[in-house]
Amino acid sequence: MDELLLKRAQQDDPDAFEQLMTGLEQMVWRVCWHYTGNREDASDCGQETMVKVWKNLKAYRGECAFETWVYRIAANCCMDFLRKRKREKSVSLEPLKDEGFDPPDESPGTEESAVIRDEHARLREAIAGLPEEQRDILVMTQLEGRSYEETARLLRISEGTVKSRLNRAREKLREIISGERELSGPASVQKSERRARR
Repeated sequence: MDELLLKRAQQDDPDAFEQLMTGLEQMVWRVCWHYTGNREDASDCGQETMVKVWKNLKAYRGECAFETWVYRIAANCCMDFLRKRKREKSVSLEPLKDEGFDPPDESPGTEESAVIRDEHARLREAIAGLPEEQRDILVMTQLEGRSYEETARLLRISEGTVKSRLNRAREKLREIISGERELSGPASVQKSERRARR
């Protein structure tokens, strides 16, 4: 990273900021896509990330690699987005339906595609539920395809630490997902089968 460019950007130079972020835009978009699972939401979170990076640039002191700092802002924007979306989904639409509101039918074309979408959403939520240090490593190595060496360099930790945190992240992910399956159990399977027969 160009230190002079960073200093200029920290002094509110928009051209320097644009140059500074040019190489990181694709990384920000990929991170947002991995968390949200669709282009529109990823684009919204990516734009929010850029705004937050610009507003908080003066707070960057070099404690970690600049790319890691930007990555964490992107991940936090996505986490905020997912929490907000979860809250909004939990709000019942029934009172609005009584007043004539008819929401669009969001049911998928096939039951199989619904199951796949649901599994992907649960996986993203499970990843979002990991501790930050485990989540960062899981996303960087497994979703972005970074090597252990590169991940270690960006996070300023050893490769051994990357591997051990990744193992803990995988184990935690298994626990979260198997716990959800136990909670859903046969009763929910029967419900979905009844819905399918209607």
